[in-house]
Amino acid sequence: MKIIKEIFGIITLCFLAVYFILLPALLSAETQTIQASTALKPETTGELLPPGEAVTFEIAPSPEGTKAFSFRPIPEFAKWEENMKAFGEKHMAPMPPGVGWEGSVWYYDGIKVYYQIAAYTGDNKWLQGAKYCRDTYRDTGVFPANGRIGAWRLFPHGLAMDFAKTGDIKSREAIILMAKNAPFSDQRKNKSKMSGVALSREVAYNINCWQVARELGEPGFGEDPFIDVALGHMKTWKDWLKDPGKPFTFLSDKGKTGYQPFMMALTCEALIRYFESRFSNAARRQQILDSIKETAEMTFNAAYNPAKKALYYESNNKGPSPDLNLLIAPVYAWLWHRTGDQKYMDMGDKLFEGGVLGAFLVGGKQFSQNYRWSFDFVKWRTVAPVLSGLADKKASSLEQLKYALVFPNPYRPSGTLKLTIDRLAPECVVTIFDAAGEKIVELKTGKKIFIEWDGKKENKEAVTEGSYTYVIKTKEGAEKKGKFEVKK
Repeated sequence: MKIIKEIFGIITLCFLAVYFILLPALLSAETQTIQASTALKPETTGELLPPGEAVTFEIAPSPEGTKAFSFRPIPEFAKWEENMKAFGEKHMAPMPPGVGWEGSVWYYDGIKVYYQIAAYTGDNKWLQGAKYCRDTYRDTGVFPANGRIGAWRLFPHGLAMDFAKTGDIKSREAIILMAKNAPFSDQRKNKSKMSGVALSREVAYNINCWQVARELGEPGFGEDPFIDVALGHMKTWKDWLKDPGKPFTFLSDKGKTGYQPFMMALTCEALIRYFESRFSNAARRQQILDSIKETAEMTFNAAYNPAKKALYYESNNKGPSPDLNLLIAPVYAWLWHRTGDQKYMDMGDKLFEGGVLGAFLVGGKQFSQNYRWSFDFVKWRTVAPVLSGLADKKASSLEQLKYALVFPNPYRPSGTLKLTIDRLAPECVVTIFDAAGEKIVELKTGKKIFIEWDGKKENKEAVTEGSYTYVIKTKEGAEKKGKFEVKK
């Protein structure tokens, strides 16, 4: 009885955490309730949540009006956590310099993987793993090649996390080098050369680099022409999947390999990141959602092997590859999150379960590919679907404010050093208040997506040491508050 009471108490506290902390940040003002016993982890990089009890919840309004959804625990979730810690520990070690051998944990963005584990567990010991990967990938890979490493080796997200966490400008510089100099990056002016799906991964990874550079406010990165190329790849796969028994004529791997579902998923990942960014408009978001819905559903129906709980590696021999499941499952969790359609939850859960049970994690590369974005699977599977808001600018801008970045924190005014609030949107207003709630200064982004502050009040008097609050407001009416410290 005592244990039951303790468990009930924990569930209650977790529910309150979700209701008062997470929900307002993820859903629009019209969204009503979600009942799921989940809890925020400290310093998360994307609201990463563990699964809750099986419940039913309602959100309103949606295009169909108020709608009830079933929610169930993620299958084999405990095993996913267990593997994350056990094999994460195993692979957390210094690596040989260079990026010629791709069997190490840096591949598939080990920097990001370890930052996510640290955020998820709240344990900073995992930051050492991120550092090991960063020292190998960035310092002995990206920089010596001036960003022109293999286009299948482009991993900007972990570097962006490192820049956000440590303020190390070298990580930002590495991202910009890859965005500008990576193989095929120059083909944006002649994007027809990239239309073949044999280069889908290279296109997707170039999109990732371009997008992260854009989010960091680097000049020269506007709308990415490769978005259209990636959507063209999705259409090619979709057209073939209408009759998956016919020969796959768009071969990869020097003409040997047929349709590969995990390559489709990597393209989806890039498109989803763009969809969720502040740069996509309602029409583009709808186009991406429709494209992914159709291609992902047809892929599952054509390639899933129920006995092996996996999709095939490629269409020519149809051998099951559960080791790649967790590179693919997040696509279906995202579709569930954006549509509320139960079939996508079912598809995603089958892939997640099969991936956890069948993954080969002894290799560093395989470990990172399994945890590259399965944290996103967990996130999307454990929050209420966002059915409205594709054209809702306020909801969209509210969603994007969660990426706002304040650095350095604490801020020590000296010389030309300024406090920067980055990853905003044009025409934002940022107001800074002192600990007593008195307004210190009001700043505007104008056409930029960041603001800088010199540590002075509107009357040019320097502020004193202490805690300060910033309030960001977008032109659509979305608002975000946060705190930072000023130290002398």
